[in-house]
Amino acid sequence: MTSPASEEGDIAMQAAEWHARLDAPNMDWDAFALWLDADLAHRDAYDAIALLDADIADQRDAILSTLPANDGADDGHIAGPARARRWASGGLAAAAAIAALIVPQMSTFTAETLVAYRTGPTETRMIDLEDGSHILLDRNSRLALADGAVPRVEMQGGAAFFDVRHDPSRAFVVTAGDYQVRDIGTKFDVVMAPQALGVAVSEGRLTVAPKDGEGTAIKAGQRIDVATETGEGEVRTIAASSVGSWRNGQLVYQDTPLALVATDLSRYVGLLVSVDPAIGDLRVSGVLAIGDGSRLIQQIEALLPIKAVVSKDAVRLVRSGAR
Repeated sequence: MTSPASEEGDIAMQAAEWHARLDAPNMDWDAFALWLDADLAHRDAYDAIALLDADIADQRDAILSTLPANDGADDGHIAGPARARRWASGGLAAAAAIAALIVPQMSTFTAETLVAYRTGPTETRMIDLEDGSHILLDRNSRLALADGAVPRVEMQGGAAFFDVRHDPSRAFVVTAGDYQVRDIGTKFDVVMAPQALGVAVSEGRLTVAPKDGEGTAIKAGQRIDVATETGEGEVRTIAASSVGSWRNGQLVYQDTPLALVATDLSRYVGLLVSVDPAIGDLRVSGVLAIGDGSRLIQQIEALLPIKAVVSKDAVRLVRSGAR
């Protein structure tokens, strides 16, 4: 009898072999599609392989810096896509070792112009991409986009919901400050604030990583929140249906730190909402109705033993009774 661990290893090997064949002229795309659809575990295993390949490519310079000089290389040229993917056919156990011996594929970018998108306090905006993916930009949010076969997205502030078309041949990357969200094809929400980054997944899986570091994988029903100044991150289990709940005019929270809730409130209230550190870890569970944003502060005051101190251009949340 085949053990579950052995079955998992066989699926991973199959995924690696399919990924290694992507550039082959005789690639059987129909058989590949049938294999993906045969078992959800196949798609999960393939996505993990493809994301690992993307991570290796992103670390190309770091890998090259560790290699000794090799004047006897074939012809001095960078290895092409087919050669770069051969590591996959050698088995997952050897992937780390082989990664140090290859030169990953380099994508050729044209001088595409980044187009800026910005929303105001009362509007959202749907952006339809050429590859069939979609981005819904929340109120008071900003991103820049160079659309094309491999879209380039730079999240600059606020929130956006991404519905990415599944494409196993490339990773869809969203840059958010010093971090990157790398995805093969899924649905997820990105919230970017000056000192925090939150990513939540409703379908599929992805990785969140600093540009020069290792990534953390999260899947449907998970959220990661990163304090960008320290690099500390926390992965939490959430209801997949709550991801991007702002699209339906609600903010749904489940045991969420008040400091993170304040980030959302700032987008709708029109003022910077901050939290006294003494109550930053208070947990919020409940549903807030966004409306025009004017009643959100009252709703959060009703949920927790806190009060809002409002000034001309900011709102400070403090414990009830505090001065």
